[in-house]
Amino acid sequence: MIDTHCHLDLLKEEDLRDTLQDKSLEYLLTIGYDRKTIKNALKLSQENPQVFCAIGFHPHEADRVKEEDFEWLKTLAKENPKVKALGEMGLDFYKDYSDRKKQEEVFRRQIALARELGLPIVVHSREAEEETLRVLKEEKAYEVGGVMHCFTGSYQFMKACADLGFYISYSGIITYPNAQKLREVVKRTPTYRLLIETDAPFLAPQPVRGKPNKPTYLRYVAEAVAQLIPNTSFDDVDRMTSENAKLLFNLLCDGRKDTVTYVINNKLYINLTNKCNLHCTFCQRERERNFMVKGYWVWVSRDPSVEEVIREIGDPSRYEEVVFCGYGEPTLRFSALKDIARWVKERGGRIRVDTNGLMFTFLPKERLKELKGLVDVWSVSLNAPDKETYNKVCRPAEEGAFEKVLEFIKEAVREGFKVVATAVDYEGVDMKRTEELAKSLGADFRGRIYESVG
Repeated sequence: MIDTHCHLDLLKEEDLRDTLQDKSLEYLLTIGYDRKTIKNALKLSQENPQVFCAIGFHPHEADRVKEEDFEWLKTLAKENPKVKALGEMGLDFYKDYSDRKKQEEVFRRQIALARELGLPIVVHSREAEEETLRVLKEEKAYEVGGVMHCFTGSYQFMKACADLGFYISYSGIITYPNAQKLREVVKRTPTYRLLIETDAPFLAPQPVRGKPNKPTYLRYVAEAVAQLIPNTSFDDVDRMTSENAKLLFNLLCDGRKDTVTYVINNKLYINLTNKCNLHCTFCQRERERNFMVKGYWVWVSRDPSVEEVIREIGDPSRYEEVVFCGYGEPTLRFSALKDIARWVKERGGRIRVDTNGLMFTFLPKERLKELKGLVDVWSVSLNAPDKETYNKVCRPAEEGAFEKVLEFIKEAVREGFKVVATAVDYEGVDMKRTEELAKSLGADFRGRIYESVG
């Protein structure tokens, strides 16, 4: 299992020893929330191969955060590959240990820094659901994603965060007798957005309540989740939360060099992010962890910055096409996509964006206009002739996804973009009907061959 949030430096010596020797814990994400604990988290992650860290400033610390602290945080995150996220950060209006305006300012600054570095964020939100959502949306936090740590909020808040592409992490609180409302939220959380944590040494689960918590108690949280979700075993919870954590925190890279750009048939492909808001049954990333495309290891340990991508492109005019296409959804990093596309067009390049067409689930459709004159072709994964087939094959995170894809295609055509709708020749997909639907929307159509594994 993977404990996605713990404070190893705050554990008793014997509890830390037990934790680091526990073979049931594959990885641990230890959290630094002020200058002292950030240094401790970095040291522990460097000394122990199974330990990674997130570093940032907790809302309780906001009044003490100075301008130079942001630059210090940036330097540490850039120089230490064991840093897999920024945080925990956010808003705490329950204890109000720091001024609320200052909390929001520090929260916003850290989100901006995370977007610059291409790192996900770890969010603390207590008695501040509306304000947290507002800041996440306004600061475009969906471009890097992250986790709502130690979630205790409402169903509406959970759904809104999941719709933004955030993961929801549950702690030992779900085992408490008075947490029935929260357990109902757990039941309705999409399994591909689910994580577990201990927040050790705090919040010990009910079976060991009253004792200092430690990551070895993560099994109690997993057992509780298994009891709440129908047809789900302890092993299922272990597997799915571990895979979710590996995707979010980029723990899958095995030391190979990140592939930010790669060339196939004189077309330059840009691997802008690993993150995706679909779980298509035919997608290679859903079936194996090889991540090889025609000899390229197409995975990145963190989302590349605009500057990194531009540096790798060189002269874009020498390629037939510059294509935003990797193992993730490029429109999730809308601002980065736009900045890179503008740079490419100014130098005579031609641009295609391969997308799942779900941009309107997290951005208003008016934003599409910002890419006019920058994107030459939209290649949109339609993949089905109807909603029922789409939901079965593409497994979207939210209701109404198929309708959003149709809306995107129609709007892109109306705005004058060239649009090519695509579909994978997967079992159960009527390619003829899918082509007819694409053409009725004003798009061209291209069928793609399903590449099976094994």
